[in-house]
Amino acid sequence: MLKVGVDSFGWYDPENILASFEYIKECGFDSVDYGFGKQLGDGNTVAKEGIVETVFDKSIEEVLEFYRPLKEASEKTGVNICQTHAPFPTWFNGLDEINDYFEMALDKCFAVCEYLGCPAIVIHPISRSTFEKETDSNLTMFRRYIPLIKKYKGVKICIENIFDRLPSKRVIEGRLSNARDLAEIIDLLNEEAGGEYFGCCFDVGHAMLTHRDLNEFVKTLGDRLTVLHIHDNNGLDDQHTMPYACLDGTRHTVGDWDGFVDGLREIGYKGTICFETFRVLKIFPKDVHTEALKLISAIGHSWARRIEAPVEE
Repeated sequence: MLKVGVDSFGWYDPENILASFEYIKECGFDSVDYGFGKQLGDGNTVAKEGIVETVFDKSIEEVLEFYRPLKEASEKTGVNICQTHAPFPTWFNGLDEINDYFEMALDKCFAVCEYLGCPAIVIHPISRSTFEKETDSNLTMFRRYIPLIKKYKGVKICIENIFDRLPSKRVIEGRLSNARDLAEIIDLLNEEAGGEYFGCCFDVGHAMLTHRDLNEFVKTLGDRLTVLHIHDNNGLDDQHTMPYACLDGTRHTVGDWDGFVDGLREIGYKGTICFETFRVLKIFPKDVHTEALKLISAIGHSWARRIEAPVEE
């Protein structure tokens, strides 16, 4: 059975890691999406206020020791780390010192992934004013990471589809929000790297904001689709709520969930059904968080059964 995962926001307590993992297992999850931003901070803040010393300034040995309790909690509970998320952004046009710092830190993030047995780290692409500049900058950034990721076994960089906004706050396409463009850049980077070192993190909510056909997006990516960020929204705001939550009358606002699940089944998806539904824990009362999380995991297990069901002749 496919595993079902969830991001680590809202329920994960770094002071009580084992108890956190025991809790999320009780809620029905098999996997966790862990965010490195907790230690490294927000990329824009670092670029604006300067580099602040973190655990990633220490040696790789010390960094791995820092993450030992996370590894032990995962192993003891059987709840694996299905993916991690790098801070974002990690590259800024013209800010060489900041870019070098994040390159150093990402090298150690990759080492942590290998240590945890985590197969994927999600990195946001870069937004620029034109398609040509955007393509050039993203290739420049991701090419820098090829020598780093090749040092570690079983870890893949996953590029996420991102939306953008105008000053008016209107959502527009941006940062590889097109499945075809994503597929092309992943194929090019893998060809240059000489192996399967890059894949896609398909953020379903972001695709909905740019009004993509979820079924077609999944099928265009095919086996490049490595990990998922699943969440719902109203087509206007990046709400990160649970699937089936947003309605226009009696119809889902933009989320064709049946088409999405059918697409995963068609491509033979083998990864984790992973949710990025952190705002559910922001808007629901704390005393119903457990029930909310159990509902999210139940949706994931329902989808897993559909994806893995035998194909009818």
